[in-house]
Amino acid sequence: MPSAVQNDVTDRTLALAQEIAARHAIKPVFEPQDALVDVGLTSLDLVNLMLAIEAEFDIMIPPACLNPKNFYSVDAISRMVESVRAGVH
Repeated sequence: MPSAVQNDVTDRTLALAQEIAARHAIKPVFEPQDALVDVGLTSLDLVNLMLAIEAEFDIMIPPACLNPKNFYSVDAISRMVESVRAGVH
């Protein structure tokens, strides 16, 4: 069962992703487990999302975490954010 902190990270990440998707994506409203490329986010959108995540959570995503697996879905991004915040990456 996800913790309250994980739910907060997921909710905030989903809001950021949906804000970016609302600009032009095929499916601007989606679930945390949906593949971001399937809802219409482009590679530029994912870069913008990464920058928004860093600003929202006041973190610097290390280069080792910048891979497609960590940006597959909001759930994947949330797990990555939690590991970065915990100092595990």
